Amino acid sequence: MKKNLTPILVALGILAAIVFVVFAVMNPGNDSSPETKTEQAKQPNATQLAQLKQGQQKGDPKSKVTVTEFGDFQCPACSSVEKELQTGVFPQYGSKINFVFKHFPLVDIHKNALSSAYASEAAGLQGKFWEMHDKLYAQQAEWSEIDDPQPKYEAYARGLGLDVAKFKNDMKSKDVKARVEKDKKLAAELGLPGTPTFFVNGKIVEANSTQDITNAIVSALAQ
Repeated sequence: MKKNLTPILVALGILAAIVFVVFAVMNPGNDSSPETKTEQAKQPNATQLAQLKQGQQKGDPKSKVTVTEFGDFQCPACSSVEKELQTGVFPQYGSKINFVFKHFPLVDIHKNALSSAYASEAAGLQGKFWEMHDKLYAQQAEWSEIDDPQPKYEAYARGLGLDVAKFKNDMKSKDVKARVEKDKKLAAELGLPGTPTFFVNGKIVEANSTQDITNAIVSALAQ
């Protein structure tokens, strides 16, 4: 019996190793470390660097430091980061940087991501992009999973004092859709792994926390 036990244990060990390798190959997305994610992104070329400075902006447009966020209004992680930006980063550095928001709606997993992006840009045409931006994140749980979020968007627009009829038309306009598509195209070209993704002066940030974003801002301001 003892003579047969060792070969059996060896065979079981080899089988376990094979199962592990097969599982790893079949499930490459299990490694969610920031390093693995960031390695997928590409270094922006000159044209893309210029595009990272374009879009909905706040702060100091003349600042030597541009912080660009690719976000999705239905993304829970984006909502959490937004709260930290509002309470930490913006009060301290908001007036010293040029902050740019760009759309990266993850339509495969967030059914209302695209329409919420349109809502923000439609509000932007009436000078209220950031107000709608903040409202969408603050009320994410209210609209993100419902089948028809349009009434919610219109209620937010009404609360912001917008012309709701114009807002509704603008949400369907070619201009608004083109703005969002342009950002999506840039995100695809850069191979971004998900949302939120941040760049500081064109360099992707290993943002495990908002402190990493703050550190990148401080470093860029000091240069």
